[in-house]
Amino acid sequence: MIKISGVHKSFNSNHVLRGTDLDILDGETITIIGASGGGKSVLLKCMVGLLRVDGGDIYVDEHRITGLEDDTLWEVQKSFGFLFQGAALFDSLSVAENISFGLKNLRPDISESEVSQRVRWCLENVGLKNIEHLKPAELSGGMKKRVGLARAIATEPRYILYDEPTTGLDPIKADLITDLILKLQRNLKITSIVVTHDMVAAYKVSNRIAMLYDGKIVEIGSPDEIKNTRNETVRQFIEGHTEEKV
Repeated sequence: MIKISGVHKSFNSNHVLRGTDLDILDGETITIIGASGGGKSVLLKCMVGLLRVDGGDIYVDEHRITGLEDDTLWEVQKSFGFLFQGAALFDSLSVAENISFGLKNLRPDISESEVSQRVRWCLENVGLKNIEHLKPAELSGGMKKRVGLARAIATEPRYILYDEPTTGLDPIKADLITDLILKLQRNLKITSIVVTHDMVAAYKVSNRIAMLYDGKIVEIGSPDEIKNTRNETVRQFIEGHTEEKV
């Protein structure tokens, strides 16, 4: 499991995380919701060690990653796949080269035939076939997300971090991505951590939903518990309204 305990993170005078606490259980899909700019993506990046925390501790499978040297941190990071918000594909590389990029770095002794087989398997698992030769510029937004997801599972991670996986997609393509998240969690037994402000997706994919507000988790529960919350801050967010008058 992943344990986040009293984590703080600031950028100059902007104190984004203010003592964040969260436990993520093996095999679950947990979604972190909250306002844009509220620290959700920052929390993900701290979780995998892409950002160093200013205070508090993060444990991954009982390993304290806070303050680890880069070489040791890399060993922990091998457990993670990351779907970035914009897919973050390399424009100059083909689909196959994008998917195999991390795999080759992780397993430099892997044969080309094994790489090709793995690329095909990853694409099939995200509902794509025969596009290995294409470049990112030739893909639609939804296809880019799925190729990014294929790259995320190529190294057989224990955890996948999804940063706004449905942003920029129409409702049909967004629903396809949420179905893929469910499929991968079910078939590959992966623990999934989703960051989003898309409540339709959050309700569909989650075992639990956590609300990040003012740098802290203010409520956590099942989708039904969040839908029926009495916490006014959470209710305003999930219903999309504010008490302020314009």
